[in-house]
Amino acid sequence: MTFNRGPLSAVGHLWDDYDQLFSNKHRANLRIFAPSFDIRETEDAYHLSGDLPGVKAKDLDIEFQDSHSLNIKGHTERDSTSGEGSWWVSERSVGDFRRTFNFPSAVNQEKVHASLKDGVLSMTVPKTDSTATTTKITVDTEPVESSS
Repeated sequence: MTFNRGPLSAVGHLWDDYDQLFSNKHRANLRIFAPSFDIRETEDAYHLSGDLPGVKAKDLDIEFQDSHSLNIKGHTERDSTSGEGSWWVSERSVGDFRRTFNFPSAVNQEKVHASLKDGVLSMTVPKTDSTATTTKITVDTEPVESSS
């Protein structure tokens, strides 16, 4: 059987190369991933819930980049197994991970609560009370005298 090599065959080869680069065999070498999170907004807070199987609390670093941005970084390892053999399938995510969440308004960083249980990171990020950050400025009708 003969196959025609049309003008799009080169594109097909590019896709094959791309697929091979990011196949399971090579994915272990990339060693970075983005864990899945759900975010629910209530009237007074944002509630985050993320899957971090195998991650220990000591391997997590959670910090605010600014008044709106929360960074969650960490690392997970696969248990080293002794014995012979090679990996037939390797689909679990291992290595470093990072997620950044940008909230639409400022949040109360002092009252954030985080817990890690059964491989799930749960966080409550309270919203800032808008009245606490508002200051009314009164404008006088008389010129301000400078003290010289």
